[in-house]
Amino acid sequence: MARRTGLSTYVLRAWEHRYNAVAPARSASGRRLYSDADVERLKLLQSATRAGRRIGEVAGLAREDLVQICLADSFFHASTPARPIPDSAPPEVDQHQRTCLEAIRQMNPFALEAALYNASVAVSVQVLLENVLCPLLHAIGHECRHGDMRISEEHMATAIIRSFLGTLKLNGRVPHHHELTLVVTTPAGQRHELGALMVAVTAANEGWNAIYLGADLPADEIAAAALRTGARAVAVSITYPDSNARLVSELRCLRQQIGFAVVLLVGGGAAGTYRRLLEEIGALRLESLIALRDALGKLSASS
Repeated sequence: MARRTGLSTYVLRAWEHRYNAVAPARSASGRRLYSDADVERLKLLQSATRAGRRIGEVAGLAREDLVQICLADSFFHASTPARPIPDSAPPEVDQHQRTCLEAIRQMNPFALEAALYNASVAVSVQVLLENVLCPLLHAIGHECRHGDMRISEEHMATAIIRSFLGTLKLNGRVPHHHELTLVVTTPAGQRHELGALMVAVTAANEGWNAIYLGADLPADEIAAAALRTGARAVAVSITYPDSNARLVSELRCLRQQIGFAVVLLVGGGAAGTYRRLLEEIGALRLESLIALRDALGKLSASS
C-alpha cells in the first residue's frame, strides 16, 4: 500500500487509527485488504495535505468533497501564466478619467453620465473598467479621505456609476443555457457595491451568466442563490473593516453552506487583511479585475 499511495507505513497507520481516514477490510489472518476506493481516498487525502490542509480537517469528508477541494487546490496553485498586462492603456483613458472627475467636482450628474457613456464608446469594456473606472474610484476615495471632495459629491458619483454599471452589465445580453454561472454580491454588513458590480460586468463580458444579488446579503441567502442557480462560483467583495468578527463568521458560514464544489472568490480593498481566513476556507483572493478574468478563464477551461 505504501508503494501504491506514496505514503509511509507510519502515516498510513496514523491516518487510519487517529482520523479513520479509511477502514480496510481484513483477511482471515488479520491482514489489511485495501480496496480501489481506499487507495483513491488515500491519494486524495495526500493531495489535500500536500496543498497545506490539515489531515484532521479533511479526513472525514465525503469522496465528492475531497475531489472538489483537490481540484480547487490545483486550480489555486496552477502555474499557468496570467494574461499579459498591456504596457500602457490607450492614451485617451487619462482624459476620460479627468472628465469624469471634473464632472463630480462640479456636482454635475448629467456631465458625469455623458463622460461615462463617451468612455464606453471609445474603449473596450475591459479597458473601461480597469483603466478608467478603477482609477476613478481610487481618486474619489483619495479626495474624500483628504477632505478635497464633499460627501454629497461622492454620493452623487456613486449613484451615477452604480446605474451606469447596471446598464453596462445588461447591455442587451441574454445568457445562454450552457454558460457557467457566477453569483456576485457583498456579504452582510458590506454596503459598498461598486466593486461587486464591476465583477459582475467583467464576468458577463467574459461569457459568464453573472447573477448580481446587490449588496449586504447574509451568507445563507448567498448560498441559497448559488445552489438554486447551479453556480460554478460565488464572488463577494469586501471593502471594510480590516478586522471584523461578523464578517469572519459570514465567510465561514458561506463556505460551509456552498461546499467545496462551488469556488469562492473574494476581492475588494479589505480582502488582503483576511488572507489567512481565506486560505483556511479555501477561497481565492483576487487583487484585481485582471486576476478575476484569469480565474474565470481557468474555471471555464476546467469545466
